[in-house]
Amino acid sequence: GMLAEELGLPIEGPHKDDLFWIDQLDSDGARYGMEAKSFVPDRWLVDGDQVTVGDLVLDVIHCPGHTPGHVIFYHQPSKLAVVGDVIFQGSIGRTDFPRGNHQDLIDAITQKLWPLGDDVTFIPGHGPTSQFGYERKTNAFVADDVLAAR
Repeated sequence: GMLAEELGLPIEGPHKDDLFWIDQLDSDGARYGMEAKSFVPDRWLVDGDQVTVGDLVLDVIHCPGHTPGHVIFYHQPSKLAVVGDVIFQGSIGRTDFPRGNHQDLIDAITQKLWPLGDDVTFIPGHGPTSQFGYERKTNAFVADDVLAAR
């Protein structure tokens, strides 16, 4: 918010279910010895929205679980998804944050990400990239055979 104010730029997102994180920025900043201010976005993002970055149009997909309002961005023409901490190569995001939910995360991955296609490459919040198809075969948390055995 502070950077957007300084540069005169609009803020798009996050999803409204993550408002509680924004509301506590003032106190979180103070706790870590830094200046931070809560803000109100110019636009809340919801499942099915699109955002533009330059000439790119990205689809917004709401994938709760890591946080209740987590969204990912998908560029269909290049089959590339920016997923943050929803899924990693060989793992999934933490769900022990306030309002995190393990089952919601599993459902978001299997019901919203897998249908995008096995050939979709994803960029996680940290760590190496991977493809959904590879994770469906090998990921100890969300591989098809792991979930079938539940």
